[in-house]
Amino acid sequence: MDEHDSWYTLLMPEFWARLESSAAEHLARDEAFLIFGATHFTLVHVAGAALAFLFIIIAALCYRASLQDSSRGVVPPRRFGLAAMVDGFVGAVYRLSADVMGEDDARRFLPLTGTLALFVFVCNIQGLIPGLLAPTYTLKTNLVFALIVFLVYNVVGVVRNGFGYFAHFLGPKIGGFPWLFPLLLPVELVHHLSRPVSLSLRLTGNMVADHKVVGVAALMAPLLVPLPFLLLGTVVAIVQTLVFTLLTIIFISLAAEHGEER
Repeated sequence: MDEHDSWYTLLMPEFWARLESSAAEHLARDEAFLIFGATHFTLVHVAGAALAFLFIIIAALCYRASLQDSSRGVVPPRRFGLAAMVDGFVGAVYRLSADVMGEDDARRFLPLTGTLALFVFVCNIQGLIPGLLAPTYTLKTNLVFALIVFLVYNVVGVVRNGFGYFAHFLGPKIGGFPWLFPLLLPVELVHHLSRPVSLSLRLTGNMVADHKVVGVAALMAPLLVPLPFLLLGTVVAIVQTLVFTLLTIIFISLAAEHGEER
């Protein structure tokens, strides 16, 4: 299987070729910009994101059905199925959030943090399935995630603290030294703008490296050698989901608390 092949190109080659060709006419980027040179245009990451979305919808419906099971009560199900996996995963995100921002905010932002963590994890884990490519392998996918986080935590800061939230862009309280404001403002702006860049590049770099290592190992010895690398890839998928989710929680918590610190 070629580097650009997938189950989509193998199972429906003609349809997939027409779809990518049509999309490339409007979306493909031919010119180079800084480090972003011309690349192979593909919609595999879009199909992977749609597949992750479909899986999460099915998992959520299974979890909802398990909650409506009156015979279960508060006792967890004996079988470790999809509903139990979702319950354990989202519960872990809630406990992590509660440790950082408190139980009230953890419960309030769980629809965002839990969904984002679940979506990033399902996208990451697709890279370990032969014939699929993790949507988080591409920078554009991760940049969307990071921009959502950037928008949300700034909105939370304004809602919690009013427009006085933007005062923290002038740096910490500095008493009688207002002449430092023009110096601190660009520093704080760069600091905040670097957050979505850091979130997206970190996730992309780790997923690309993991995909390349597993791919090279599979080409060298396709039977047994890739197994340790697949286990390592699973750890990478979990750790990167944890890092992305934890940073999201920290950014929201910091934005909500700025009014109390100033």
